[in-house]
Amino acid sequence: MSSTVIILAITVASFLLGFLRDLLIARQFGVSWEADLIFVALILPVFFESFFGLALRDAMIPYLQRIRDRCNAQYEQVGRWLYWRIGLFGLLLSVIGVLASPWLMHALAPGWSDEQVEAGKLVFAVGTLLICVQAILYCQGALLNLDRIFILPMTRTLMLNLGAILAIVTLQPSGISLFIGMLLPQVPLIVIQHRRLGYLGQRSVAMEKPEGSPFALTFAPVLLAAGAQQGCMLAERFFASLLAEGNITMLSFSYRIVTIPLTLYALSILAMIFPELTRSWNEGNTDKYGALMRKALLGTLLFLVPAAVVLFGYAEPVVKVLLERGAFGAEQSAATATLVVAYALGLPWMGLALLWGRALLSQQRARTFLYATLASSLITVALDACLYKPFGAQGLAYSFTTGAFLQALFMALALYRHSLGGLHLTLLLRWFGAGSAVALLSLWLPKPVGLLELIVGIGVAMLVFVLLLLALGERDLFRRAYWARGVSGPEGAEPSR
Repeated sequence: MSSTVIILAITVASFLLGFLRDLLIARQFGVSWEADLIFVALILPVFFESFFGLALRDAMIPYLQRIRDRCNAQYEQVGRWLYWRIGLFGLLLSVIGVLASPWLMHALAPGWSDEQVEAGKLVFAVGTLLICVQAILYCQGALLNLDRIFILPMTRTLMLNLGAILAIVTLQPSGISLFIGMLLPQVPLIVIQHRRLGYLGQRSVAMEKPEGSPFALTFAPVLLAAGAQQGCMLAERFFASLLAEGNITMLSFSYRIVTIPLTLYALSILAMIFPELTRSWNEGNTDKYGALMRKALLGTLLFLVPAAVVLFGYAEPVVKVLLERGAFGAEQSAATATLVVAYALGLPWMGLALLWGRALLSQQRARTFLYATLASSLITVALDACLYKPFGAQGLAYSFTTGAFLQALFMALALYRHSLGGLHLTLLLRWFGAGSAVALLSLWLPKPVGLLELIVGIGVAMLVFVLLLLALGERDLFRRAYWARGVSGPEGAEPSR
């Protein structure tokens, strides 16, 4: 429990610093080409992180755990073999990104002129160096998690955002200084984690030479699914670059605002429960597995449904408080708020897709996970192409939300097509019913002005939400014993429906 609290605190601190970083960018650059350049330069590192880094972690942990259960020496040898090759692969990608930066910029932002690409290629090239750093850090993070070390890898984003803020404040505000600030703090973290994993620098003992093909077969479906998801983001930015200047920035700001609770959930609760799901499934302990899934589902709803309600009902006041300063004015706030509303509708479904996707992976159903993700991603990109001209950035945001809903739906059907009881429909209907009622009620109430009124408004909305949950029969959320006991629970203790 203490580790979970510390991890959650680090994650919250990291994203508060991330918000401060974005506030500084908004104040310095507003909605301009310079701000768009920073977010375009972040596309490839963010794509690589979500496409390769997260997929690498999700594939390495169950694969290496199976080897470790058989022979620890072989586990260290295979881990060392993967570590050095993944690091070299990340370095190769960064070098290619630097050399091909003009062509990549034309591909990612086709609406930009040759002069804009020429002016921004150095910033873009420096940003691609983050790819190599992320490859090493995510591989180290997976190996540390296998040793039940979760806190040290979590400092990665904290150091990245802190470095960016210090660079903007102490140096001349520019894209170059921003990315240098992101890069420098990662170097000592790499060294510290490398030394913590002492076997990485040891010579291999005389054992059977590791082969990449077994891991590749485990990794490929997860990697392709992650690539499909990130392809949706790339497509969104691609179509946004064909719209008026500043749309990329507004989409980036609104998406970041909405997905903060999603990331907190994914990096804390989901990251720690995924290994337990895998272990209980491999042990054949269906009771423990079902109890874990229900707790994870309740935790998902607790993190994301209230957040979606607040962002839907108070989108413009939230954007004004967070972003409206300097070059980011009232007009930009109003436009960004409409995108926040669109993304907020999909927030709970994004979390449910993450949860049910990890459930599929824990059951070694990576192909089903891949098919569900590919189908929803293709529909999302098709909607982007159809909606960006008539509806602009809002069309792109609603396309993404639709894709998130479909991904969650496809995964739920794959998991529970033979037994809908495991889906806990009563629990889902209770939370979505209460959330919908409060969200609709907020549309009729006067909008708060200023931070104090916003806090009061959110507090009242959450109080009504809790009362509705109680009226609809929610009990486990408020039962300390339910959260304190083990996943199997004491005999005779049954969760409420």
